[in-house]
Amino acid sequence: MKMNRFYQFLAVLLCYSITGFAQDEEESNILKYTPSVLLEKGKWETISFYNLYTQNQGRNENGDNFKFNERQTFLNVMYQFTIGVSDNSRFNIGIDVNANKSLYDGDRTGNPFKVLLFDDENFSRTVISAIGPRIKFVPFERIGNFSIQTTFLFPVARDMETPRFTAHDRYTSFTQFFYDHKINQKWRLFLEADILYRIKRNSDQVNFLRLPVSAFLSYFPNSKITVFGFSQYSPRYESISNEVDETYGLSEYFVQLGFGAKYQWSKRLGVELSYGNFIASRGVFGAGAGYSMNLGFRYIR
Repeated sequence: MKMNRFYQFLAVLLCYSITGFAQDEEESNILKYTPSVLLEKGKWETISFYNLYTQNQGRNENGDNFKFNERQTFLNVMYQFTIGVSDNSRFNIGIDVNANKSLYDGDRTGNPFKVLLFDDENFSRTVISAIGPRIKFVPFERIGNFSIQTTFLFPVARDMETPRFTAHDRYTSFTQFFYDHKINQKWRLFLEADILYRIKRNSDQVNFLRLPVSAFLSYFPNSKITVFGFSQYSPRYESISNEVDETYGLSEYFVQLGFGAKYQWSKRLGVELSYGNFIASRGVFGAGAGYSMNLGFRYIR
């Protein structure tokens, strides 16, 4: 009789463990708040994202590599605050703040992490580059895994593209379309298409349009971890002059491949690490041929 009670106790304990794990999986922010999912009313999140891009070579309009006599490194930092404002979780509002630092290192084989330090020997500049409002919404109630986000950024600092480029010195309209598909319990496919329009701030600039498309394939070994691979194609369109006439068309593009991982550090804090390599590019005025390293933190409450 005592043994039967012991087995009953083990059965109850096992059931509790299984249901408890299921609840953890359901409550995991990595699983619940995918890129297309919005926050509930009153819930808020902060994101800090650090992108380090470096290159010591570029590609011409034929896609052929050419070397720079320096290493160019850019640290791009984005801070976001978002809050849910609708009862049906279909509308979020937020604000973005961007900061940038550039380093043009005369040693083309130099360490890209030097951009994190103060440097008096090379050209380096740090700016708060842009700030602006953001809205995110679910346009179709029955398609909850499809959402649209629109941000408008106002430039803050002046002359950010001269004498050397540090950040875009332009107004920016940025619209993103998010869709995710649950393949099974372990795999998900995330798709994103963007419309990014840079609006000139000075008379010597031109407007240009980027239309990036991205795909992410994610694997969830458990409720706290996801690993993913991604690809991105980003063409740029603008007015191009050949000294005879001016046409509007494709001026450059790049293709990026990469991989990364996300970890739910605590119930509210998530961490992301990723790497991307610009494996192909072409540009009338030259295109980048470097790589990027990314670190992100996401806190939801």
